[in-house]
Amino acid sequence: MDQNISCARPGANKPLRDFNFLDIRGFLIRILTHMETSDAEFVSEEEAESGGEILKRLREKLKKAIEEKQEYLDGWQRSRADFANFKREEAAREAEKEARIKAGLVENLLPALDSFELAFKHTQTKELNLVHKQFLDALRKLGVEPFGIAGEAYNPHLHEALAQKESGENIVSIERSGYKIGEHIIRPAQVII
Repeated sequence: MDQNISCARPGANKPLRDFNFLDIRGFLIRILTHMETSDAEFVSEEEAESGGEILKRLREKLKKAIEEKQEYLDGWQRSRADFANFKREEAAREAEKEARIKAGLVENLLPALDSFELAFKHTQTKELNLVHKQFLDALRKLGVEPFGIAGEAYNPHLHEALAQKESGENIVSIERSGYKIGEHIIRPAQVII
């Protein structure tokens, strides 16, 4: 069995049996000296031969590296949390913007719908009923819901009272329907209580 081991570095082929394992301390000292001089620091031979001093310096460098690692990790975690918060806030802003756009569209369509409902009250035909249903279905697909039903309790946040015929708190008739998207009121219902 051949005990020669080749190294990747050219010219470093040396039989393993010729390697002096007791020279490891000197090897480590040379590595440390090289590391320290790369930081523009000179190490004398007396300092290099004192193993405790070398170990102390290595521990200091390790401690400094661990502190830097922790600082970088903390910064990365903060950045990641900030980005997650940004994405969540941006999604909420987009949803709010979409709701405002839908509300603006519906507000522009409501006068035409009011005219249509007024015409439908006076002339109820099968065709007008079908068109009215299609119009309301299209609004529901946008998330718009009509509200205000005769007989329900009056709510000043949802209803606008035009007149009071009875002494109760229930709605007698709906003069103009109210509309909302989710919890956002586009227009309160005009009612008589």
